[in-house]
Amino acid sequence: MVNLDMSKYTIVALEEVHSTNSYALEYLSSFDDRTVIYTPHQHCGRGRYNRKWICDDTENLYMSIVLKPEKKSFPFPNLTQYLSVILCKVLEENFGINPSIKWPNDILVDGAKISGILAETGMSNNKIDGVVLGLGLNINLKQETIDKIDQKATSIFVLKNRNYDIENVVKMICEKFFSEYEKFIDSGFGYIKDEYIKRCNFLGQKISIREAEEIRNYYAKSIDDDGLLVVLDEQNNECRIITGDVLC
Repeated sequence: MVNLDMSKYTIVALEEVHSTNSYALEYLSSFDDRTVIYTPHQHCGRGRYNRKWICDDTENLYMSIVLKPEKKSFPFPNLTQYLSVILCKVLEENFGINPSIKWPNDILVDGAKISGILAETGMSNNKIDGVVLGLGLNINLKQETIDKIDQKATSIFVLKNRNYDIENVVKMICEKFFSEYEKFIDSGFGYIKDEYIKRCNFLGQKISIREAEEIRNYYAKSIDDDGLLVVLDEQNNECRIITGDVLC
């Protein structure tokens, strides 16, 4: 394990681990606020609804950010949306990639998934000890591996035809994440709302959403001030979606 102390955060690099999120939650009490844990080799990655995240041995990025905010008004529900905007900016500014966001926080390129995000909370005595914000980013995933995945996916390698240094990508993400973090804490979703919406290319279209075990059809109208998805149902009634899986 290698610790690299930065001015705004600390990076913990692991050669391999079962899951960076599980590792961060297991040792949460020993990590300071703004500790970033990453590995190129993860064995048991998972996404929302306990879905398995494909972990290939080609040095992709599996990363978790430990946050222990002191502010009581911290915008917990919008953390994953904030990170989705940050990841989009990193892909745009550093790799010339044009990503989009599938509500609430999947990152797509031309409809293919390149990154997933998962936030988990550590609790003790009915008190939040911290939040672990995890992400998987397909960096050096090769096409032959992507072809084995049961959903449409892509990677930076496939898009740019070259390998990238994992540690450099970690630093890109950390610098962008923490450069705007305090403003996000102070303002909540409103701080990123415009940046978030402009990357949601499914708005204004008919969509299907899996809610629990049921799939329902809606018209995607907008994103509200709390980051919720505003839709019209088949009877033209407006409602807000708190959780669900958008099937574009």
